Amino acid sequence: MTLARSMTGATREAMSGAMLAVLLGGVAIPALAQATSGEGQPGPGPRNLGTIALTATGLPTEVLVNPASITVIEGSELKTTAPVSTAALLRDVPGVEIVEEGIERISIRGESSRRVAVMIDGQKLSDHTNYGQPILIDPASIERIEIVRGSSSVISGSQAIGGVVNIITKKGADKPLELTFSGGIIGATEGWRASASAAGTVEAGTGRIDYRLGFGRMVQGDRHTPLGMLEHSDSSDRTVSGYFAYTQGNHRFGLEVLAYDLSANVPTGVPEFYVELPRRDLRKVNLFHEATDLAPWLDRLRFDVYRQTIDREFVNDLTQYPSAVMPGAPFSRVSVVSGSIDRQLTWGASLRAEMRLSDNSRTMAGLEYEDDSLTADKDTRTVMVPVFPGMPPIDTTRLRHDEASIRTVSVYGQHEIDLGHDLTFTLGGRWYDVRARHEVAVENGADMPRDGNSDRQALFSAGLVWQPDADTAIRANVSQGYIYPSLSQLFLSTTAGGEGTIIGNPDLSPERATTFELGLRHDSGAWLVDATLFHSRARDYIATVPVVTSNPRDTVSQYTNIDRASTWGVELHAEYDSGAFGLTPYVTAAAMRREFTYANGFATRDSGTPTLSGRIGLRKAWSMGGVEGELDLFIRGETAVTLRDDSGAVTDRASGYGTLNLHGSVDLGPDTFAVFEINNITDRVYQPWEQATGAGRSVNLFLTRTF
Repeated sequence: MTLARSMTGATREAMSGAMLAVLLGGVAIPALAQATSGEGQPGPGPRNLGTIALTATGLPTEVLVNPASITVIEGSELKTTAPVSTAALLRDVPGVEIVEEGIERISIRGESSRRVAVMIDGQKLSDHTNYGQPILIDPASIERIEIVRGSSSVISGSQAIGGVVNIITKKGADKPLELTFSGGIIGATEGWRASASAAGTVEAGTGRIDYRLGFGRMVQGDRHTPLGMLEHSDSSDRTVSGYFAYTQGNHRFGLEVLAYDLSANVPTGVPEFYVELPRRDLRKVNLFHEATDLAPWLDRLRFDVYRQTIDREFVNDLTQYPSAVMPGAPFSRVSVVSGSIDRQLTWGASLRAEMRLSDNSRTMAGLEYEDDSLTADKDTRTVMVPVFPGMPPIDTTRLRHDEASIRTVSVYGQHEIDLGHDLTFTLGGRWYDVRARHEVAVENGADMPRDGNSDRQALFSAGLVWQPDADTAIRANVSQGYIYPSLSQLFLSTTAGGEGTIIGNPDLSPERATTFELGLRHDSGAWLVDATLFHSRARDYIATVPVVTSNPRDTVSQYTNIDRASTWGVELHAEYDSGAFGLTPYVTAAAMRREFTYANGFATRDSGTPTLSGRIGLRKAWSMGGVEGELDLFIRGETAVTLRDDSGAVTDRASGYGTLNLHGSVDLGPDTFAVFEINNITDRVYQPWEQATGAGRSVNLFLTRTF
């Protein structure tokens, strides 16, 4: 993760061959025994607080002096991590957890995945399910990832209560043609991932053309665990991407395209319950114009217009036996098969300017427009088999068609001013105007009532950074988060997961949160520390409440604003470059207490958040025969988790765990790089919170070659 000290090119080139010999030639033990400490910084682990980030402030700002809690995973670190999935690349960011329901999603600081904004090149992926937005991109397409922890809706817009994941994709190359091939095996699933790209920069008249074309494919089978095969856990994806830009003088015009197809199954552990996700496909086209140094006070001006579609298919098959658990029940078996085909279409445009209105200040201002529409076709077939012989089953089908849209206009800005005495103050704000409409609603051929919703909201953020010396920064930050209800929550009616029917509520209010932070960053060469103390207060959480119906057998609930949460925590990344034998001990961890308050006033700290999670390990850089590499032996784990409902009853729990892992990388020069991972070395049975049973002992091996 980069907060990381960047390696020199020579170091990265050297950091390789011995480990490839380890992997392919079987000389690991003797090589390590004779290896000498490599010069410079190894690639995968160390961080560089001098890395420039944009997501948290909208202005190019070094991580060391950034007022927000931000982690940047640079290309040098992505290169040294097995690209099993994009979500897995974020696993060891403090405060970040992976949520796995067939498709991997991200939770930050205990907030659910639907409260985390996922962006590609600064443009948000929209999602109207109640699960949250998955990360729809091939890891091989990624140049870097910026992760903001904590509320960040002033800069990043709606959804950013828990935080933001902004993925910056690769662009051109520094020569006319560069070919890159990458591939490897994923041992736990007997799977594989492969990718190829062509990129370059060519002169064109008085300007230049930058381009990149990429293709990726992944296939994974069912997961092998210490308890055996985890059935119905397979997945696959495919990516096609392109980037073209023409630069002349201080103007750049460009086109970005992305097509990503994902399918997965969800392991439920219940033979009578199947969940399939045959399709979660993204199509995105973006046109942009960027100009720099237009005036002494205008550093940069950028305009984007984009079109984005997401097609989603969901199938749910649940069989229940009420007579087995409820003697005297009139039905021996109830089977519910639900299907949903949704299509989201988003048109968006943005204009952003970076300015220097005085010698001691910087200003960013932006305007965004988004028109997000959803077309949903849902069908539910229920078959109830009576207990009494001779009686025919009751077979009913419900067909529902909805069309709805949200239009959002927002104006935002951030102003940074140097107060002197090594103090920097930032102040930001955003104003929203949001309007939602339910345009079509048809159930079993009959028109249904339609409604609308709107909201206007102002948000703010403020930060203060003090640098007592060049290596240290102390920061204080307050920021707000905002989530406008999804179209599903406002207007749609769904049946899934054995939860009965959930109906929308057009009177919903947005969810809101405020985050307070105190942080310390220090990078003195040997020591690197990034620590944050935070408190977040969220309210108007959208949850479901039962609705009384005329038929007592019907299970119906409706969305409403009823719950709230309060979270306290500490996040830490610390490492020490000992200078002896190339050894660097490190720890990256988060400690959190999250109190959830339900509508009835019941409050509990058993809210489904691990008290402690993270990774502690020891890296060793080595060099032998002109080749360099790194080994990283670490334990990754979390404490036990319990979840209670509004009655105080325990509804879910997970045991704590810790797994022992060994990762390594080898650089064979500027053109070839190898990565290997041995995961869960002790073959321990474990199940992280909100994930399926973890994989047993397994090996991932990837090789990248550039021409």
